[in-house]
Amino acid sequence: MKTSHRANIAIAILKDYWNLGIGSAMLEKLIAVAKHHGTEIIELELIKGNDRAEHLYEKFGFCIVSEKPNAYKLKDGTYLSEIYMHKYL
Repeated sequence: MKTSHRANIAIAILKDYWNLGIGSAMLEKLIAVAKHHGTEIIELELIKGNDRAEHLYEKFGFCIVSEKPNAYKLKDGTYLSEIYMHKYL
């Protein structure tokens, strides 16, 4: 009950299908469904440096709330931060 006003979303698109408007269409639908169900806040996470995704989310009104340093560790030992974004409906 305490978090029933929030929804976490995620999308992924294979590189062969980038720049076809699929991400925008998916977000439009996810936002519409969330509104229909009375969701007040949509949340998502992305890896820092994924500028394409960050730009897409910002285009739809998402804003950065926080950053979690060293959230991911790659095989080569490199760490990447996770960005948390949300949008109020």
